[in-house]
Amino acid sequence: MSHFRKDAGLNLQHTQLLVSVRNGAEIAPAIAGGCEILDFKDPGRGALGRVDDAILNTAIGYCQQYSVTIPLSMALGELCEWNTGQSSLSIPSEITFLKMGFSQCNGSPHWISDWQNLIQRIEESSKHQHQWIAVAYADWRRANSLSPYKILETACENGAAGLLIDTFSKQNGRLLDLLSPETLGEIIELARARQLKIALAGSLRIQDLEILSDLAPDIIGIRGAACLGYSRTSAIQESAIRDFRKQMSFRQKSMRSG
Repeated sequence: MSHFRKDAGLNLQHTQLLVSVRNGAEIAPAIAGGCEILDFKDPGRGALGRVDDAILNTAIGYCQQYSVTIPLSMALGELCEWNTGQSSLSIPSEITFLKMGFSQCNGSPHWISDWQNLIQRIEESSKHQHQWIAVAYADWRRANSLSPYKILETACENGAAGLLIDTFSKQNGRLLDLLSPETLGEIIELARARQLKIALAGSLRIQDLEILSDLAPDIIGIRGAACLGYSRTSAIQESAIRDFRKQMSFRQKSMRSG
């Protein structure tokens, strides 16, 4: 499908830090702390809660005013939420990455075509080709979604730019509680072989970086670890992000030096 776009230049030497912010006020501390991909989502609305259009437009305005040059990302919620036709198709062209979840899609015969149709509608509305990130859940059975392997396969077959492995429920285990490093490593290898960006998220903490650095994903995404007391609904803390980014850099240098 021609309206998908891939980024072929995958950097295997550096893992980027994505920080999810809920409004414009959190942008400055996120960037000051070392955020390399700025993601917009509403943590009060689930794993991939979409921010209101008014909040998003204010945040985009901030990025324009202060010449923010790092890539912008946005959570679009779950595909099943869009099937009601109530969600706005208004996506700013400044957004590079769009993340889509597939909870409640298990057993649906039309979920792939529904996703394809939605992408076409959004890109016709925004008059822009975004890089689409398919989201697989580590707790995919709880989410009534598809397995990460199936999501990966579908993402590849439909020309998506990347795969994010996240957790659907934030109360029933973190990423590394639900999927072993061996399983994650296998999925990462499969994604890399297919030229997909691979991102890991899911209530990650700074102590997880010892394992995550060995896995070397393209992107690590955080929200709770960027907030006071690991509370994902609290405000972003610049110092928390800086500590996380510093530990990421330390681990990466250690890996390169052997």
